Amino acid sequence: MIRFERWWAPDVLLLIGVVVFVGCTTKSDIDELQVSVRQAELTEVFRVGAAESDSAVVFGDIEDIGVNSDGHLLVADDDASVIYVFSESGDSLRTFGGPGLGPGEFESIRDMDIGPGDSVFVWDGRRGRLLIFEPETFQFSYDIEVKLSDDDRYASGLTLISDDLLLMRFSWSYSLSADEDEHTFNTLQFVSRDGRPVGEPVLRMPVTRDLLFRTESGIGLVLLPFSRRSSAKPGPDGTFYYGWSDSISFDVYSASGDLLRTVRYGHEAIPVTQQELNEWMQNKSEEAKQVVRREADIPKTKPAYSTFTVSDEGQIWVQHTPASDSLDVPWTVLGLDNQPVFRLELPPDVTVRVVKGNRVYATAKLEDGAPYVIAYEYD
Repeated sequence: MIRFERWWAPDVLLLIGVVVFVGCTTKSDIDELQVSVRQAELTEVFRVGAAESDSAVVFGDIEDIGVNSDGHLLVADDDASVIYVFSESGDSLRTFGGPGLGPGEFESIRDMDIGPGDSVFVWDGRRGRLLIFEPETFQFSYDIEVKLSDDDRYASGLTLISDDLLLMRFSWSYSLSADEDEHTFNTLQFVSRDGRPVGEPVLRMPVTRDLLFRTESGIGLVLLPFSRRSSAKPGPDGTFYYGWSDSISFDVYSASGDLLRTVRYGHEAIPVTQQELNEWMQNKSEEAKQVVRREADIPKTKPAYSTFTVSDEGQIWVQHTPASDSLDVPWTVLGLDNQPVFRLELPPDVTVRVVKGNRVYATAKLEDGAPYVIAYEYD
């Protein structure tokens, strides 16, 4: 007998409804606004990891990328458990790290950030440790074990680095016996340099719990399609930006966790077609299909955006959710005054990850699924 549990909480649904109200506008409003926004073009500078690149490096799984003050590009490859370092022109310089459990080695790379003075912070999610490497030499310096006093939450990533504190993400493990009301939010919380949480959580981020159900052979998990997701990204001067993908709306927080402003931009909701739902259901098991038909609350529209990143000047680069027949994906760059700075279009497999100066660094995939990094310039 199949027993299932739903992970949609009333307070999360209420939040979704509120955000849709403030985030969506009419089609005529959108068309009028987009006509007045300048279209921009990106010029490719180099690419690494692709067959046509000068570098002989082949990536397995790009987990994160970063750029230090010297313009060196760092690429964290979780599959190889190493960090690759490239020059500002894309030449391969060196690697550091490696697979293992020893000092300076990784078991599973989940985040990489460049902190003050160009120190490199790498979050090893499986070990629950933050490994810190020296600037310039990239030699291993020390590591930090991050652990809460209770065992229900675990550190799931690094959001922000300051001189004294780290802002970490904490998540709940999937469980059939978990309290739905309590576990519908992940948190952002400051952590000291010795791994101890400091104060109360700075921000509670709603979680779209996917469908977890019990089967005769164990526990099944269905990742629901078109779900809204919450995310927080670092900004300049110790700020961080939070968004919930049901609308193009971002809260900007100070380094101490105070809300500074909210940046909003109207969007036209894109309906989910029956064909898209049918295609999503094709590869599911019969058990999963039964549970989805009975219990899943599939959104009728797509999320407002797929992802976003924040430039070193505080502008927000938003990747819109495209229509199913789109060849390229629209991006809008927003200023802190709620006004679009410019728009551009990129292939659907290209995702902007870092914007620094007039350089844009993105990850992409070849036809066979192999990942690579591409660097652009823009005016």
